[in-house]
Amino acid sequence: MLSLDYEKPVSLATTFGTRNACVEQTNWDDSRDDAMALSELESRVRQGLYAGEFHLVFQGAYRAAGGALARLEAQVRWTHPDYGLLLPGIFMMPLEHPQVAREMALFVIDGVCRELRDCLASKMVLLPVAITVPAQVAVLESFADDLTRIARLYGVPGNLLEIEVPDGADAVRLLSLRTLTTGLRAAGTGISLGKWGNGASSLALLGALDVDTVTIAPELMAALPRDPRACVVTSALLDLLHALDVQVVVNGVETKAQLQWLSASWPQALVQGFLFSRPKAGLASVLAPSHES
Repeated sequence: MLSLDYEKPVSLATTFGTRNACVEQTNWDDSRDDAMALSELESRVRQGLYAGEFHLVFQGAYRAAGGALARLEAQVRWTHPDYGLLLPGIFMMPLEHPQVAREMALFVIDGVCRELRDCLASKMVLLPVAITVPAQVAVLESFADDLTRIARLYGVPGNLLEIEVPDGADAVRLLSLRTLTTGLRAAGTGISLGKWGNGASSLALLGALDVDTVTIAPELMAALPRDPRACVVTSALLDLLHALDVQVVVNGVETKAQLQWLSASWPQALVQGFLFSRPKAGLASVLAPSHES
């Protein structure tokens, strides 16, 4: 199995930049994007996708009370031939070109469905897998059709997939208009809002969002439970989300003290962080009964 160092990712932020150096694009599937040139990073990401440099890892989310595995998140890793292991924060955020972002999303969906198919063939007990998709991709009319096509190709039920849209103004606009989420609902997939509470959130529209799950940004856990004011803020947010009857996933749980603080009042919440598990290659290895939690 590939050994990955998750503690020392290499940064390419200053190496490639975002849109300082653009190259001519060719062979796009969607002609609407032809007027937009790729940045150097986007061009290299697309090249890496075709070269097989990207792979998936999976991280579990566990019930605060009892520690049972309840959900999985698919994450992308880039093994760059020159820079080594690159984490998503380095190459995902600058992907402004809709076609490159779409190709990355479909790569992840295809990889997740392939691994789910193999787990189904092994008669493993499966859990929903969350896949992060930018709002600019999720809003495309063709996206739900692409997702359905890939899932059917591998014989994967739609309810084993959950599309997670990172929090932001575009995400709020998408998830507050049910006409834009109809296709995903018809595909049977769950919908979640990711990294909520990190500054881009809109409390005014929270009640209108068509979501099943809200994932709390890890920044909210950083000062817990030692900071009383941070505890008050996070407690209020968790109470609000539970009152809205959505599943809550708390990211960034790294210590036993944080887990104890959460499980005391919100035992039904799901927790995700290094306290329970690190991202791991191979969906079957995360689902295996022998997995340590």
